[in-house]
Amino acid sequence: MSVIEMQKIAKLIKDGDYENAEELLKGILEESPHNRTARFLFGITLARTGMLEEAEAEFLNLLEKDPRDVEALGVLAIVYRWRGKFKDALGVFNEAIELDPTRVEFYRYIADIQILEKNLKAAFMAYAKVIECNPEMASAYNNLGIVYFEMNDIDKALAAFQQAISRDGGNAKFYYNYAIALEANNQLQEAVREYEIAVGIDPYWTAARLNLGSALAKLKQLDKAGGTFDVILDEDPLSAEAWNNMGAVLAMQGYKEEAIRHFARALEECSRYDLAQRNMDSIKHDAEPKFAFAVADMLLDEEMSILFNLPKPEFEPLSGDFMGFEIPHLFEFMKYLKKMVDFLPKERRAMFDQSVIRVNMEHIINTFMGRRGILREIQDLRLKQQTLIDPIKEQIRKISSGQESAMDDPSGLPEGGTGEERRGALDMEELVDFLAYLETLSSSLPEPAVMDRFIQKMKTAVSVPG
Repeated sequence: MSVIEMQKIAKLIKDGDYENAEELLKGILEESPHNRTARFLFGITLARTGMLEEAEAEFLNLLEKDPRDVEALGVLAIVYRWRGKFKDALGVFNEAIELDPTRVEFYRYIADIQILEKNLKAAFMAYAKVIECNPEMASAYNNLGIVYFEMNDIDKALAAFQQAISRDGGNAKFYYNYAIALEANNQLQEAVREYEIAVGIDPYWTAARLNLGSALAKLKQLDKAGGTFDVILDEDPLSAEAWNNMGAVLAMQGYKEEAIRHFARALEECSRYDLAQRNMDSIKHDAEPKFAFAVADMLLDEEMSILFNLPKPEFEPLSGDFMGFEIPHLFEFMKYLKKMVDFLPKERRAMFDQSVIRVNMEHIINTFMGRRGILREIQDLRLKQQTLIDPIKEQIRKISSGQESAMDDPSGLPEGGTGEERRGALDMEELVDFLAYLETLSSSLPEPAVMDRFIQKMKTAVSVPG
């Protein structure tokens, strides 16, 4: 399966077009039944379409061939979770974490399952680990707040929900959960404010409107409460909860007959709705009736979904040497440099990101990895090694002595355009220019230890027999 095919199928899965994704995958598997990537994507497609048993079998087959396939382990665990096999899911997630302890989502999935199992301390520890790995993950704070709420530690729950909101102020769930915790802490006015924000973000969220109206009614703001329930009934005339709550507001305003009709309508929509029946009995028989409002008091966590990283396409790297440099060394060096750019000061990093030489780096890496095919410019090169090496040494000598600076011209391109435009050409000038540029790059690194590591790596990569 080519890279383009893989990306196309992955996009179909992401967009929910499972039918076309499955059709393409079946065609690929007919020709290559042992294609690991196709099997992996096919398993995900099965899981997303609810064929969990078949998906489980696909991932078990993949793991039989490679027990250390972390991606397959992760998705298998999610399939187990969806099938209600919580213990199996936890076991597989723990196995995946042993292989790759950096996968933050695995800890989050474990915590989600522990909540379902009511193992709150275990869930707390798992979410704490998520936050330790990624302090900016808003959903982890939200779910930690749910754990605290379930443990009746309202103050810590409020603090956790605030942390979630501070990191993602556009998520209605976070405001909704925060409002529920505030209401549980008898902070009704503050709860109303948070419910209003949640409704502002998601105007069609019935549960948030229901709770907003109930909180307003408790504050005796009956006109606003009634208006909130009216909006729900306009959008969802089958909502028994909204009919009941509107009936309670009307009763509190003294409209007894109207209230009875609303309670009756709530019972029409849900004949076993005990809350509406109690309100009906209360208004008919009690001298001082008390009315109960329906609330949606379930806190919301993030839904578990399949998060997968597509396996990297496999290419056949070029072998041998280029201009006297061993190609594997050059390739590893280029990959190292991509990471080192992150250590540059902000201005230098921005200059690098916007330069054409960055494109050249990607082109060189792609070439050495074989993504451009076998390049005749490299394979047919018959010039003597020394003829190629001397210009490099002369260029680096000039840079080192300050005679010229590659940073003054961050593009640093030889004539003829970018490597991407040439698509397949990789010549001496391009690499000479790039290595010269790297010599000056080391002086821009802010930390001495990082600079030393860079220079040593540089020396190792460009060391050639004299």
